[in-house]
Amino acid sequence: METKRSEGETINKYEDMRNSGLYPIVNLNIFETVADLKLNDYTLEHEQEAIEKYRVYLDHVLSMRQTELKNYLTAIKKMEILDTQLLESEDSYLMKIYLEQHKLSALDYLLTSQKYPTTDLTREKVITTHQKILEGTPSAIYADKEYRTSNTTYVSKSGYGETKVHYFALDYHNIEQGIMNLTLYYNSNFHNQYTLIKPVMIHGLTGALQMFDDGNTRCGRILQNAKVYELTKRNMKVDLPSPVLYSSRAYKQYREQYRNKLGDIAIEPNEETWNNWINFNLNRIEDQTYYMDSKLEKYKKLK
Repeated sequence: METKRSEGETINKYEDMRNSGLYPIVNLNIFETVADLKLNDYTLEHEQEAIEKYRVYLDHVLSMRQTELKNYLTAIKKMEILDTQLLESEDSYLMKIYLEQHKLSALDYLLTSQKYPTTDLTREKVITTHQKILEGTPSAIYADKEYRTSNTTYVSKSGYGETKVHYFALDYHNIEQGIMNLTLYYNSNFHNQYTLIKPVMIHGLTGALQMFDDGNTRCGRILQNAKVYELTKRNMKVDLPSPVLYSSRAYKQYREQYRNKLGDIAIEPNEETWNNWINFNLNRIEDQTYYMDSKLEKYKKLK
């Protein structure tokens, strides 16, 4: 006969596992590794290569007429909103219907709230962005919470047909400080010279800390999109009404590697794991830049 655990028994089980010392636990020291990080030569060269490809695509986009450009940017933003949900196995059909009825998506909200001169990221913007990510999904039950309020949250790994604990999330008592540290890094000038590197580090921090019950990596990708947009305008001296580059689609065939690289910086953030995370994401940006540029060229030929 099968024995079923009560909710209380399950909570106690994971609390005991967390306190056993046998499993890694994410902590706020990850921010110290960001401050001390030495980007290796390969990473710096890789970003320059990715920037060159991005610049080519950007020039092609900017060659469009104003009305055509506006329509293109709107279309790719709508695709990203669906792609980032699809990456987490959400129902695209239901999401499309929901988004048609509720026009202000999480991405729209953040981009609108980040318009000059109010480009600073705040605690309220992080929380509201995350809540809007969950709206219209099965995880909407968590959307009325600001963030996670228990310490039983863990990231799993699969093996031999069963799910196992890989590591436990940041202690929920430290989430307020985690959000503060994240916004301080996002708003600082530190690493702003790196148009693509800083955004993927923000993405990594958000995903690694696991501050929410669900939607952590989705929130990280949206923050990445917003920061790439801001640094593109600042560093590449272009004026665009909305982002021209989104990358969620590029992660679909690399989901396992994505989780593993994120787990590496969550468990053991150091020079090696951070550089590996950055290069993995630069590869995805290059993939998506090529994909979007080739689609844009095909579109132009249809006219």
